[in-house]
Formats: sequence, structure tokens, C-alpha cells
Amino acid sequence: MRLEALLVQSKKVLSEFRMSPFKLYMRANSYDPIGIMTKKVHKYDSGWGTMRVWAVGITFDEGGKAKRFEEPLDRKNRRTGELEDIVQMENQMILITARTSEDLDDDNDENFQYLMPPHQSNRIKDSMDRISERDRIINDLEKKVAEISQLRDYYQREAESSGSEIRMLKAKVGHISERLSDSEQQAYHYRTLVKEDHANSLEHEGFMDEKMNTARQRGTFTAKDSADVILDAAKRQKAAQTQMTGLGVGTMSPEFATKADVANMERRIQETIRNALSTKQKVFPEEPKSESPPRSDEIMKMPKKE
Repeated sequence: MRLEALLVQSKKVLSEFRMSPFKLYMRANSYDPIGIMTKKVHKYDSGWGTMRVWAVGITFDEGGKAKRFEEPLDRKNRRTGELEDIVQMENQMILITARTSEDLDDDNDENFQYLMPPHQSNRIKDSMDRISERDRIINDLEKKVAEISQLRDYYQREAESSGSEIRMLKAKVGHISERLSDSEQQAYHYRTLVKEDHANSLEHEGFMDEKMNTARQRGTFTAKDSADVILDAAKRQKAAQTQMTGLGVGTMSPEFATKADVANMERRIQETIRNALSTKQKVFPEEPKSESPPRSDEIMKMPKKE
């Protein structure tokens, strides 16, 4: 009930206060009412040579005692050389001044706190919003720039690493090319050696074939027994006798052969055999380590077969 009565009484007081010439006097820096302005008066300022508007009213100290105050509602602006209005807002009930204290010094900038008009506040608010938006865009761009910088550094490191690998691979390719060239030269050298070895092999093969033929003939001669040798010697003797007869050497009678005839015949036979062997050695040369054929005297000493 007390709150309702207070509200009713406050509404009545405010309605009557609105209808009165009085206004709540407030400062812009705190919005606290410092008193009640009862009227405005004009006073002449001899320094500026113009009339100034003053607020006159009452205020209350801490003890609740009423106190009269007077305060100009304008300011001497030394920079502009004009009197500027410092009333920030005024309606039927309140008046807000930019002056922050009872100090009347107009040159002290800290003694004033200004409020912007609503339309200017809207423009300022819009400008501030644009600034905030641009700051946000700038921050996003800075983040993207940082990310791109990181990517750039990463790809730069990758490029440097790839460049090192490429240089290393190029060096390896050059080394392999050198080795390939050396290998081709070695292959050509080995092909030449193979050809030479093949030619030597063919030459040795021909040599061996010829040697085998010679050895075959010599083996055939060596494999004959004493009877075959005697028979062959007799055949050669007969042929030699026929040859000597043709040469005019003379013949020997088989019925009346003397010892001298036998010796002479033996000598002739030996010469014939030596000539035959000499002819054979010219056709089939003997190996240094091969066994020599039997001599004619050995053939004569061989026992005859019965």
C-alpha cells in the first residue's frame, strides 16, 4: 500500500512539475540531477561585449540544506572566438549541461563533456559500424594473409627440397651417363676381344685338325709291326733297286752275291730309306717331343717272321 501511494503521489508531483517553469538540472558526464533550475537570466559580459545566458536555481548539500547556484549555459571558445551553447538536451522537465562541475573556467577542456545530437549520433554510429565492419574484414584478410604466408613458406621449402632433389637426380643422371659411356666402350672392347678369341679359336681349331691328321699318319706308321716294316722295306728296296737300275747304278745277282755286294746293297738300302724318311718329314714335320721312327739299321736288325 505504501508503494502504491508513493507511485500515485510521484505521478501527481511529476505532472505538477511538468506544468511548472522548473526543470531538473543535470550534468552530461553523470546524468545525476544536481538541483532544480528555476529560471534563465541574461547577463552582460564586458570582456566579450555580449549578453550571456545563465541558469539560476537551488541545489541541496549533504545535509539537505537548500543552496542557490548560478551557472552560464554557454562557453567562451577561444579557438573559434565564439560563444557556444553547452545545453546538450532540454525538454519540459530536464536540462542537461556539458559543464561537468561548478568551475566557471571556459579554457579547461576537461570541464566539459559534450553529447552529440541524435542525427549526428546516428551518423557517427553508422560510421563506427562501418569501421568495425572494415576492421573485421581486415582481420579476416590478415588471417588469410597469414595462412597464405604459411602456405607460401611451406611450398617454398618444398620447392627448395625439390630443387635439391632435382639437382641430385641430375648429378646421378650425369654419373650414370658417364658410366653408360664407359660401359659402351668396355662392351666394344670386349666385343673386339671376343672376335679376336673367336679368330684364335678358329686358328687353333685348324691347327689341331692339321695336327690330328699328322698324328693319325704318324700313328699309322708307328703301329706297324716288324714284319710289316720288313715287308715295306723290301718293297722299298725293290723300288729302290728298280730306280737304281734306271739310274745306271747296276744290279746284283741274287745267286752269286758276295759280301761286298751285300754291304753295297745295305748301303744303298739305307740311303734309300733315309731319302724316303727325309721326304716324309718334309711332308709331315715331326713334333719336338714325338717319338722318332725306327732307323734303317734297326729295321735290318729286326727278326724276320717265319
